[in-house]
Amino acid sequence: MRRDGSVGRLLSRAFAVLVALILGSGLAELAAVLVQHRAVQQLTGEVQPAQLANAGLRAVLTDAQRGLRGYLLTGDEQMLDTYYVARSDYTVAGDDLRRLSAGKHSDAAVAADQIGKADLWWAVAERQRLEPPRSQAAIDLAEQGKPLFQDFIAANDELRFTLAARADRLRDRANALQGAAIAVVSVLTAAAAVAALVTAVRTSRRITRPLGAVVETLEAVREGKLDARADATAGPAEIRAVAEAVNAAAEQSEHIRRHEGQVSARLQALDTVKTDFMSTVSHELRTPLTSISGYLELMRDSEPGELSDAQRKMLEVISRNTKRLRDLIEDILTLSKIESGSYGSDRTPLDLAKVIDKALVGVGPVAARNAVALHLDVRGPLPVHGDGAQLDRVLDNVLANAVKFTPAGGTVTVRAESRDGHAVLAVADTGMGIPADEQQALFVRFFRATNAIKQAVPGTGLGLAIVRTIIDNHDGSITVDSTENVGTTVTITLPSQPA
Repeated sequence: MRRDGSVGRLLSRAFAVLVALILGSGLAELAAVLVQHRAVQQLTGEVQPAQLANAGLRAVLTDAQRGLRGYLLTGDEQMLDTYYVARSDYTVAGDDLRRLSAGKHSDAAVAADQIGKADLWWAVAERQRLEPPRSQAAIDLAEQGKPLFQDFIAANDELRFTLAARADRLRDRANALQGAAIAVVSVLTAAAAVAALVTAVRTSRRITRPLGAVVETLEAVREGKLDARADATAGPAEIRAVAEAVNAAAEQSEHIRRHEGQVSARLQALDTVKTDFMSTVSHELRTPLTSISGYLELMRDSEPGELSDAQRKMLEVISRNTKRLRDLIEDILTLSKIESGSYGSDRTPLDLAKVIDKALVGVGPVAARNAVALHLDVRGPLPVHGDGAQLDRVLDNVLANAVKFTPAGGTVTVRAESRDGHAVLAVADTGMGIPADEQQALFVRFFRATNAIKQAVPGTGLGLAIVRTIIDNHDGSITVDSTENVGTTVTITLPSQPA
């Protein structure tokens, strides 16, 4: 058939449109993936490191303030160790924040302002460190340093919110690009299908068969079959050109997907290495800690008169801090098991009321020492199917938190009852509460509320993450209702019968 006839002109136009649509589809998808990759790279390579550096600087000053405050309140010079470590880490943390914020003028200005305010607080802190503990001069300097520290916190929060907003914008941009790419590819694919149908009707079988094969290949690639390829040797030159374009786009898409898979696998490998490292370090720490605990018990069991009262008090401090370190190691080991998927529950029938009573026996002396009243309303028996050791850990953590975050003169109320085939436990305190905008992160590992950090309340931020995993393993639920400066209520619900 003559190319200058009506059919020839129609074929030329149809094939030109088809090639353009297919090439446009592949290029649009490729461009969207590249731009999206750039947004993700900016998020992970610039914004998130700056967020970590900003949080690290805040942690350094918080540790310094806690160590200095502990020293001035107790006179124990060992408390200054935290201050000195933080002082030595401050320069590195500040340099990291400057370097990571240098790429954007506004961030660099906020970071410089934050570091300047931190320097002002350090100057007062150094003077405060030189004063005798509990002296009037130390108190005056503490009052002078308090607004300086608050100014630093405000500047830190300003940068934190700025970086968080930028991260959200980058995520939104990536999602918008993905949606646009899908829409463009869908429209172009539909147009290509219409062009292929018209061409098939107007041409002979010699043209329609290879053209149909090209369309099928394009659909297969769009559905995720990245190894699909069109036959670039069959049909007229126009169809062969289309097949080659489809193959090129498919190969490019396959290359990009393969690269994404390699990156994902590398990240998973790094996470596995991190988990193994945490587990190994925890095991290595446990062995010398066991020896320390053993020798400590031997010293505490010595005959009367062999140790002075001052020495016994020092042993009590060592024992208390040894227990804190042991609990931290156990939390890290438990977290490693959770991340590796090997943390299960050995569930047997038991009475939750007895578990509550056992936990109350342990927390009672601490509450009495802190002048916190315990109010109990436990209506047993409360039959459940659970792991006794893990539920002990849940109760110990929840009750210890309630007592720890409640000031002297406050109350902790423990209520438990059977309701609708479930055992329901509620622990309410009149403590400092949790800021509303931070409550969604309560069960994130290593999270600590800002008011707890400001008041230098000790903790690691691992307890509630482990508690939630245990409750999930028991097919239960845990909720937290808290109002800052009013109190917090933690409610745990466990089924009486296994699911």
